[in-house]
Amino acid sequence: MSRFELKMIPNGGDIVLLTPGEDAEPRVSHVYPPLEQYPLGSDRYINDRPNVFLDVVDILDGNEPRDDASDEDAARAADANSVSLRSLAQRAQRASADGSGNARRFKDGRDLWSKITAHAYAGVHEPDAEPILDVRRTHNWKKNQPLRNHGVDPEAWFVSRFYSRSNARKDAFYARRGLDQVFSALSEGTQQPDAAVLESIERMRIARDGNADYPTYAEIAALVDDSNMLVFHNDASFADWLREQAKAQDVISADTPVDVWVSPDPLSDPDDPRYLAPHSQMPAAHLANVLAPRKPQES
Repeated sequence: MSRFELKMIPNGGDIVLLTPGEDAEPRVSHVYPPLEQYPLGSDRYINDRPNVFLDVVDILDGNEPRDDASDEDAARAADANSVSLRSLAQRAQRASADGSGNARRFKDGRDLWSKITAHAYAGVHEPDAEPILDVRRTHNWKKNQPLRNHGVDPEAWFVSRFYSRSNARKDAFYARRGLDQVFSALSEGTQQPDAAVLESIERMRIARDGNADYPTYAEIAALVDDSNMLVFHNDASFADWLREQAKAQDVISADTPVDVWVSPDPLSDPDDPRYLAPHSQMPAAHLANVLAPRKPQES
């Protein structure tokens, strides 16, 4: 579920911040009047004054939300309409450039949405992180996996159905590089996509594209219906793991098929041996060699 939701109260433009309560239902955490909707502001750091943009960034960073709403605030929010952080950032940028504010506010307002999305992306994109392999038994994504509530790395490899195949050495498992490819595989890779899955995908896309709020690893594991989903943050670690598994031959062999979904580099040559089509199936050993070719041994 989304970590926050924003709504606008009619006739005044106050912004409502809703966050999940103990029962996971959204509740009003704070109501921002217009003066708390300007881009940034130095007084925020001195007096901890509320600011909708920095408060949301705090939530995206994993901090607790501001929580000081009254019963009256909750009542006023009943008729509020949903609004995205992106829309508020664009509106604030226009307001900061209308000549009514100081130069500092104008500077803070420029490229506000780009700054927020860049910050959120940097907080989840971890190309050098260790792969997430401890996902079985008591550490699966439904139970005590330490990263279950962490926002997903949107460029990672998400590997599913590795441990749940009836014929472990012959049945294919799935490897999708990037969050968008997870969405594509589930919505386009089957003739009759599950309606609940499509609804979840749409909700996750709206949260990411409108609020810079990435789904968690546990949510993606639930989406692909695999509590033992594996995660690799770069091609090299995935290739090394494939070779190790094929060599051990406990779960897969070199010829075990992998159903692969990627977003190809638009500048890559389809005739290049390392080219990966948007959707393909290939032996595990071949995929490893495509992702990270072995270096020739010195004579």
